[in-house]
Amino acid sequence: MNRPYYLLLASLVFTLNMFSQEPLVIKKTQEEIVIDGILSEKTWKELPPYRFTELSPAWGVSDSLTVMYVTFDEKNLYIGFQALEPEPEKVINRSLLRDKWYGDDYVSFHIDPNITGEKGFIFSVFPASSRIDLAVSNNAIPLGNATFNGSYDMIWKGQTHFDETGWTAEFEIPISNLRFKKNEDGQVMGGISGLRSQNHLNKLATFPSLPQNIPNVVEMPSMKVPAIFEGLEPRKQLQITPYAISSVNRTNRLENEAYQESTDTDFDAGLDVRYGISSDLTLDLTLNTDFAQVEIDDQVVNINDRVNIFLPEKRKFFQEQAGLFDFNAGILSQLFYSRRIGINNGRLTPIIGGARLTGSIGKTDIGVLSLQTEGIGLDDGESLASENFGVLRLKRKVINQRSFLGFMATNRIRKGYYNTALGMDGVISFPNDLFLISSASTTFEKDGPNYDLADNSRVSLFLDKRKRDGWIYRAAYEFSGDQYNPEMGFLLREKHHNFFGTLGTGKINNDRTQGLFQYSRWTFFNPDIYFTTNFSHVITGYSRTSWTGRLFNGDSFGFFAQGQYENVGSELQFSNELSVPEGEYTFAYFGVSYNPGVQRDIQFPISVEYGKFFDGTNFRFNFNPVFNFGKHMNIETSYRANRIAFNDRDQKDWIHIGEAKLNWALNLHLSGSFIGQYNSISEKFLSSARVRYNFSDGHDLYFVYNQDYNLDRDLQTPQLPAFNDQVFTIKYLYTFFR
Repeated sequence: MNRPYYLLLASLVFTLNMFSQEPLVIKKTQEEIVIDGILSEKTWKELPPYRFTELSPAWGVSDSLTVMYVTFDEKNLYIGFQALEPEPEKVINRSLLRDKWYGDDYVSFHIDPNITGEKGFIFSVFPASSRIDLAVSNNAIPLGNATFNGSYDMIWKGQTHFDETGWTAEFEIPISNLRFKKNEDGQVMGGISGLRSQNHLNKLATFPSLPQNIPNVVEMPSMKVPAIFEGLEPRKQLQITPYAISSVNRTNRLENEAYQESTDTDFDAGLDVRYGISSDLTLDLTLNTDFAQVEIDDQVVNINDRVNIFLPEKRKFFQEQAGLFDFNAGILSQLFYSRRIGINNGRLTPIIGGARLTGSIGKTDIGVLSLQTEGIGLDDGESLASENFGVLRLKRKVINQRSFLGFMATNRIRKGYYNTALGMDGVISFPNDLFLISSASTTFEKDGPNYDLADNSRVSLFLDKRKRDGWIYRAAYEFSGDQYNPEMGFLLREKHHNFFGTLGTGKINNDRTQGLFQYSRWTFFNPDIYFTTNFSHVITGYSRTSWTGRLFNGDSFGFFAQGQYENVGSELQFSNELSVPEGEYTFAYFGVSYNPGVQRDIQFPISVEYGKFFDGTNFRFNFNPVFNFGKHMNIETSYRANRIAFNDRDQKDWIHIGEAKLNWALNLHLSGSFIGQYNSISEKFLSSARVRYNFSDGHDLYFVYNQDYNLDRDLQTPQLPAFNDQVFTIKYLYTFFR
């Protein structure tokens, strides 16, 4: 049988089998389990072993080295892993940092409480006992930037132990965190799976066996094994986290045509509460919310003024059920973008308080959010009044386990102004992993232009063939009206019709003797064309041909060639030295890249692009070395440079963005980082130092120092100060939970 058809048939049979097989039965333990990483308790020896199968590179081969066990008591779920290793000295064991992954080997437990087929959690432990957790939404089908939420933090425990045969791991996960509920038969059920990564061998093994040809198959909640937790009683979640914070803030602000320095000392306190109203609904309350311990954003230079810059959400309050609030409004666009709340032009705005309700009512997922911010003075002397931000989100499964219809409403209101957005969206899953992702939304605002349904609306249709091998295709259409303005959303581009398509092919190779690359993919073409809203002319059009290939050792290579057309209606300004005048431009460029396998202690990812750029040329260079110095320290660096030259207009300039981040950990409790960033456009250097002492999950002490530096003080008149903001903060928080 032809291999692509064999993989397709195997995937279909496997998926049908997942929903027809008898569920596992997870037994309750009466023994106290001590989380020390050693599977010494009698319980582990009496439990049924769940054995693993290779996912890659040797798909389908039984893995005799890995076993997973699962049990529970009145309060916690317990998972045990045995990870045998013929050569234990080769295990990649180089990080003590929580919520950071630098290529270590690991074991993971995945669970979809209540077998939703849509939402799940992933808990991973590295050999050094450091941990990371992840929330997965939308059945791992990307609808936004929170579908895979690595910033989600749950309170749980994990510990490992090494011996001459390899290593073992124990997990303890509070039942109250998992939102279990009893079904109509009075049983508590969940979907479970396991994963082991041996990165020193570039090997993945899973329980159960999974098809290779589905993207994100490991994370998909719909691919879990159904299990009955016999005798488990769901528990309501209650977490109360008070915090105290003290800070000293020195600022320089422009007043009466001169910069004036001031120093403020502040002491404050706040509170976060998470309460499980039922097994289906969770209420989060926040009072005087503060995000002082959050790392600073990466510096970005936008050399395409037609595209807005997206920055990820790092603040913890917005992580719970973040994927529920994903609403795909088109390519890399969202109807709700949480960074609109409490951040104005990069400046933090105090949040007085608010509430969020998430969960389900019957068969409908529900999310409600309301937050109130303080009024603040802006740098230009103006002020911004106190604002309320509200969101309502509803989702309901239709047709099958992987399809839904949804509704979202957002409202941003302050004295004398409001902005409201309403939208419907959905995902329809067809046979053979074909998905239709669609949305339609409209906006209203006080004192805005007169409402017009077309001008105030946005429509998106996206057809996606989700597979990794054989023929792969996508097609999309997007319309964004001239007056469409979701004040709580993020739009990559505005005011356009967009037609997008891609056609390519992928090949999975499980046999080293049959080829050099474990996986390779050709994209033959992907035309992407933006028209004005009245179709009077093309704004942007391009098509790219590309190839990527990954070796059996994890190293990957790629190249692309792209042709592009731009119709510039008004001057584009990139820097003080670089601009593009109004006109039509056609140009082409190409690029190559190399990414080393994550198992390497020292990594040198690099990419280079060169070619025409409007009526000039552009040389782009990205270099991101990573240096791992054992368990206690690593350094991540990034250097991005553009050499843009418009010779006919005698404009030439280098644009530089540099970053260095030193991460350190003395042990599993005391860790920190130092970040330095340079931006040649603004001629600023940003620094941030953070020390964290983690007594236990939910119990932390932070010391944070942030400062910016104006490297060229003569960029503006009057002369810029040496710095704009200098902040030193101490924050202490403790979580009470049951």
